[in-house]
Amino acid sequence: MTAPPILAFENLDVSFQTDEGLVKVLDQVSFTLGRGRTLGLVGESGSGKSVSTRCAVQLNAKNIRIGPQSRIVLHDRDGAQRDLLQLGTKEIQKIRGGEIGMIFQEPMAAFSPVYTIGNQMIEAIRLHRTTTKKAARADAIEMLRKVGMSSPQQRIDQYPGELSGGMRQRAMIALALSTNPRVLIADEPTTALDVTIQAQVLDLMRTLQSELDMSILFITHDLGVVSQVAHDIAVMYLGRVVESGQTRSVLKNPQHPYTKGLLNALPTVNQLKKRLSPIGGDIPGPLERPTGCPFHTRCPQATVGLCDQIMPPPTEMTTGHKVSCHLMTP
Repeated sequence: MTAPPILAFENLDVSFQTDEGLVKVLDQVSFTLGRGRTLGLVGESGSGKSVSTRCAVQLNAKNIRIGPQSRIVLHDRDGAQRDLLQLGTKEIQKIRGGEIGMIFQEPMAAFSPVYTIGNQMIEAIRLHRTTTKKAARADAIEMLRKVGMSSPQQRIDQYPGELSGGMRQRAMIALALSTNPRVLIADEPTTALDVTIQAQVLDLMRTLQSELDMSILFITHDLGVVSQVAHDIAVMYLGRVVESGQTRSVLKNPQHPYTKGLLNALPTVNQLKKRLSPIGGDIPGPLERPTGCPFHTRCPQATVGLCDQIMPPPTEMTTGHKVSCHLMTP
């Protein structure tokens, strides 16, 4: 029997109450994160990647409105299930940073500039584990060593502003992993880094995942990065999952026009003289959400009277490979 996923997003329907009215940002989003696997959540800015994952740890703004059928289920080791959307403040605080760690795109969003790296790591460890301050400091130093931080005994007493961008990124990964989470949410963790440091961080995450038996939800707009780190992929556009499946299957045989467009826009070293093919148009604003398929305003194959009127249901093309497009038939 197949083991249940460690984390399951089910029919996530999210809007925000604004001065202009109720703005829908997620529309029936569903995907799962397998145990010990990495899921790449891909899409342009504004597609809803960060909003969906922040729902799991209740880090969105207070003006959020979540649909009554929406669930985010965390499966425990003993088979028990918890809907994270239904947990109170004290319960979610135990999970946030404890069972679910987070790496933010900008390290300074995770660290306070007025406390040392060590102070903040020790506080996190003692918040989620019963231990002494001395033992917590030793654990923090060991985690800094694991993430490849040079001279961790000295770095632990430095402030975030004293570290380089790559070091801050490593320190943030160490902070997220210091409580031994079962799930790690990595929100664009390599975007601000140069190529060399980016490769080191990705290799580090793969190594630590294997050592700690951890599941990773990796948010990015870069399909090249996803191909290196993710076992599975979910492609999002304007608050909908338009294609999902195993990474190799989706990238080798993309079916949705949006996924094809993202791949065609990637530069390749084998064809340096080939012109890039960007996706035409812009992603609509949240107040201009189109009817029917959300991608039909930019899709070169859209059919008037169908794509602009009816939302396509998910279709399973091959085992585990699903596509939401009127052009697709199994």
